Amino acid sequence: MAKKRKQEPEPEEEEEEAVSSEDEEEEEEQQHDSDNENISTEEEDDEVAEPTPAPVLHSSITSDGRYHNKQRLLLLSSRGITARYRHLLEDLRTLIPHSKKESKLDVGKNYSNGSAGGGYGAAVNEIAEVRGCHTALFLECRKRGQDGYLWLGRTSHANSAYDEDETGNLSKKQLMIAGGPSVKFHITNIHTMDELKMTGNCMKGSRPILSFDKSFDTLDHLKIVKHLMVDVFGTPRGHPKSKPFVDRVMGFYYADGKVR
Repeated sequence: MAKKRKQEPEPEEEEEEAVSSEDEEEEEEQQHDSDNENISTEEEDDEVAEPTPAPVLHSSITSDGRYHNKQRLLLLSSRGITARYRHLLEDLRTLIPHSKKESKLDVGKNYSNGSAGGGYGAAVNEIAEVRGCHTALFLECRKRGQDGYLWLGRTSHANSAYDEDETGNLSKKQLMIAGGPSVKFHITNIHTMDELKMTGNCMKGSRPILSFDKSFDTLDHLKIVKHLMVDVFGTPRGHPKSKPFVDRVMGFYYADGKVR
């Protein structure tokens, strides 16, 4: 009997061991669930922390690699200019890659009192017709180089028209006698490139961004001046002497009745 009494408590120990193992399994499951929750929260935090990709901007201008805008500028000056104006003219030739270089202009008797007349304007129009230039930049000096005047304008070559045949095709080129419009500036303050400091590292022949003051969009006469400046200083896209990128800005501002 004594042996039977000693063997009775063994099932209770087995039950306690089963309960303890079940408790351990529950704790492990809880820990596993908590680990999964931590991992999910970390993944969510990582997903939130990722920045949204910037929208892709597509250019509205499509280029076929050809040179379409074949606009050229005639850049010349009158005789008797000083060294400062000569350096200014060289700086303009460097900044404007689509310009055509011409020697100093001396109208003489042919365009002053002769049958042709017209002075500098007629001479510039004739040279532009020969060189095939659409716009002109003419630097004129008076009073032995003391006063400088800058002319900007469209030539008669730019205002040319074409005759139509009976079939409606464009055939013969007919030049107009006068060009225009044109604008005349009195130069009051000059700083050449040699005098400037911290000018940057711009490539020669690169295309500029033209920045205009809001006055050029409100005043009527400044609207015409703006179009002329865009034709003169704006390098055509795909020009053989220009670079295919933009790395500088040319600003034009109107203050106190002057263009700066």
